[in-house]
Formats: sequence, C-alpha cells, structure tokens
Amino acid sequence: MSRALPRAHGQRMEEIWKPALPARRQPELLSTLYDKALHRWNRYVLGESYIKEVNRRHPKSKEYFSFLTAGVEKKRQSNTFDLVATVHESEQTYLKPNIQPDHRFEVTLEPDEFTEEKYQLFENYQRHVHHEGANDISRGGFKRFLCATPLHRHDFDGKKLGSFHQMYRLDGRLIAMSVLDLLPHAVSGVYFIYHSDFEPWSFGKLSALREAALAIEQGYDLYYMGYFIWSCKKMRYKGDYKPQTVLDYDTLEWDVMDENMRQLMDKRKWVSMSRERKIQASLQARPGSETEGCQDVNEEKIAADVYGVELGNPVIAMNAGLSLLEMKMPGVMGLEQLEEEVDLDEMKITLGRGTVHEMQDLASWSSGSITDPTSLKSLMGELAACIGPNLARDVVVDLSR
Repeated sequence: MSRALPRAHGQRMEEIWKPALPARRQPELLSTLYDKALHRWNRYVLGESYIKEVNRRHPKSKEYFSFLTAGVEKKRQSNTFDLVATVHESEQTYLKPNIQPDHRFEVTLEPDEFTEEKYQLFENYQRHVHHEGANDISRGGFKRFLCATPLHRHDFDGKKLGSFHQMYRLDGRLIAMSVLDLLPHAVSGVYFIYHSDFEPWSFGKLSALREAALAIEQGYDLYYMGYFIWSCKKMRYKGDYKPQTVLDYDTLEWDVMDENMRQLMDKRKWVSMSRERKIQASLQARPGSETEGCQDVNEEKIAADVYGVELGNPVIAMNAGLSLLEMKMPGVMGLEQLEEEVDLDEMKITLGRGTVHEMQDLASWSSGSITDPTSLKSLMGELAACIGPNLARDVVVDLSR
C-alpha cells in the first residue's frame, strides 16, 4: 500500500485534501512561482558571469538566458516557458562545458535508505521549521517516518517504481531532500525537507516544480502534491498550481479545484464535493427555503447532518465513546456503506501456526455489536472501513503477535 492511497490512514483530518496535477499537460504556473522562485534560484546558482559568458559564446542561447539578465517581461510575453528545461537549467550535468558557474548544483534520485547526512538535515528542518524540541526528534522516528518503506523499488515499463529520496546538493552539501513514492501512474510527494540556511529560496515551490517536471519527463500520468491543509499558510502555495484536481475521500473521484471549492474550504473544516451535492439536492427538495436567510439556516442544519458530529480534536473524539463508523470521518466508510460492501463474517484472522479462520468461526463474534468500540466486531469493522472493501476481502489479521 502506498502512502499516497487515501484509505491508508485513520487519523482525523482538518481541511486536508489530496491534490493532483495532470502531468502530461504542463501545469499553468503563476508568475510568482516560476519567475520569483525557480528563476531566482537558477540565477543564484549560475551567477552573472556564467550567464553573460554563455550568451557571448553561444548567441543562440541568448534568448534562453535573457530573462536572467534583463528581467522576465520579455520571457512572459513570448509565452515560451519550458518547465522541464528551466528546472534543469542550473544543474551541473546540463551546463555548457568549460564555463564555471558560481555554484555546483546537483540533484539525484537515491534509495530511501537511512544515512546520518539525511538525518542531520531532517533534524535541522524539524527544529527550525516545525519548532520541535530535541525530545521530539530521533533517528528511529526519522527511519520509521521517511525511510525504508514496504514499497519495492524496481523498474517497470521504462519507469522507476518504489520509494526514493531526491537529493539536492549545493557545492557538495546536502541542502534539501524530497521523499517520493513513484507509482505506476503518478509521482507522489510524501515529504520535503530543507536546511534552514536556505529558507529564503522558497524550496517548497522549487521542489513542487521539480517533481512535476519529473512526472512529465518519465511519463507518469499525475503528480500528487501530498496532503493540502487549507488553513496551513506553509501549504497555501500548493493551491497556486493549475489545472488541479482534489480527491474526494468518499467517492475516490477527483474534483476540479475551482473558486467554489476554495470558498467551501474557507467555510468548512473539510470538504467533500459529493457531500456538497447532497446538501444542495436536499435544499432544493425542501419547500419554503427560497429566501436567503432561510436557506442559510437550512444549509447549516443539513451540512451538520451530512458531515457528521464535530468533535474538535482526536482526544475528544477518542473519549466520546463513539465508534469510528459513526463519526463520518473523511476517507472512512460509514456503517451503511460498510455493511453493503464488506462481509465482516468472512474477514480472516490467524492465531499463528499457519492457521487461518473467518470471524464467524469465533464463538463471541455473533454477540458483538458493530457500534460498540470495545467489541472485536467493531474493531474489525473500523479496520475494514479504513482500508476499503477490496483489501478487506483479502487481508488476514494476525492476532498471534
């Protein structure tokens, strides 16, 4: 199971979405992204002397480098921005021979294995960007979080698959790292870290552009930008990329992120467009709700029912005594859907020694309530609701450990 799959987690989410860009269409990038971030970084790495010397020795390249020496207006007017070429522009292996840049910039794709060099970068990032204390950061935590995932690395149909670290080195120093899951159809951005010395360079934007370019170059269909927390200012840049679609956790369908969705993100803790359509259908079916004030009141009542009980935070949710199936949590099947799509009686367990049993074989199984959080039936139901019907039919829960 990839970290990119929506049912692979059971956490409560606040305003979390999974955005994706169609990789075979070069994303429309706002000028603030590629002009002020990518071009500024390239200019820093290459340096004025390198750019001027390239323009002198290779006149055909002059138009290509003119935006670095004379501003971006001419480049914008010509409408010839090439994402892939611009991303690689300052990399050592793409430079003109026998001309020295100000810095040596290299980007490599490596296995997601632990090294002390990677950990030191992670430790710096967590301290300076997320303001975590020394007790919150450990080598073991880093390994579990970002290294050695179960995804098997291999090549298939001309593409790399599995979990990788994309390493950014400047003058031999590791300054940033992307954690990527390369899937048959997509590049999935899992996490990104950079050294605090390079915070002014907008590396979140630089990494997103580079990962989108990787998807285009290698023939992946989509670029998953990771979770998008609307209320988090550090993640707002993800919403600047177009065209973009967002995963609906209920239907597992993709909806276009448009102005209507953005307004709903401001309004709700989290958004499901399929649930929004249910709200609008209910409003239209109710008589006497034409006036604006009345419609607002009705919409709030319907939304409360459609979206479920607001429990504030995970601790309150845990202490509420409710089953996960009753919380209407995004990405988790509700009780009605679970009973329709999964036969819990046939879910399998093992007690070791090579034996496999169905749940219905247990003496206490039939007496348990699916909405009683303390019952085995409820626990198995919550597991099935989180992982989805396809995996629930095949999984074997090991109770011998």
